[in-house]
Amino acid sequence: MRLPCLLLLATLLATTLGACRIGGVEPLPISGVVPEVVAVWPVAIGAVPPESAVWFAGLSSALGRRGYRVLTSGITRELLGGSELALNATDTDIGRALRADALLRFEVREFEADGGTALQHAQWDLVWRLESTRGHGVQWSYHHHGSYQQTARGTYDPGRSLDAHHAPPEIVPIGGRGPRGFRDAAELLAQLHNSAMERLPKKKE
Repeated sequence: MRLPCLLLLATLLATTLGACRIGGVEPLPISGVVPEVVAVWPVAIGAVPPESAVWFAGLSSALGRRGYRVLTSGITRELLGGSELALNATDTDIGRALRADALLRFEVREFEADGGTALQHAQWDLVWRLESTRGHGVQWSYHHHGSYQQTARGTYDPGRSLDAHHAPPEIVPIGGRGPRGFRDAAELLAQLHNSAMERLPKKKE
C-alpha cells in the first residue's frame, strides 16, 4: 500500500511544481507587434538634469539581455543631436530616422538619494514605457515606487512596493548573501532598471 501512496504523492508534487513559477518574476504582456530594434530615449522625463548619464545606468544592458537590439541613450542622442526632429516630429518620424521599431522612455516622477561613500537613503517613483514607432501606441509599461534605507538592509528588496518594506525579512539560504547595499544612485538605478526589464517579455529568437 505504501508504494502506490508514494507514487500518488510524487505525481501531485510534480503537477503542483509544474504549475508554479519558481523564482524570478512574471513578465507583463506586450501588445502589438513585438519590436526588433528598441531605441532608449536620451532624456529622462521629469528628471533634473534630464540628460544626465546616471539616469540610464545599466538600462541598455538590461534591455539587451531580453533579446532586443538596442540603441543606447548615447547613440540615440548622437543621432538626433543638432536637429529639431526630437522636438517636433512624431514617434513614427523618429523611428524612421533611428531605424527603430520602438522607443523606451524612462520617466522620473520622484527620485531622492543621499549618502557619502555609500548610499544611505533613497526614495523613488519611476515609470518605464515602450512606445511603438510603427503605430501600435504604448506597447508595454511598468511603474514602480519604493525606498531604500541602509540601516534596514535586512528587509530591503528593490522589487518590492513602497508599502511592502514592513514585511518580515527575507530568508537567506545557508551560505548565501544577504541584501546588498549601494555605493551611489547610479548603482541603485542600475538595479532598478534590471528589475524593470525583467518584467519585459523576452524577444523570441
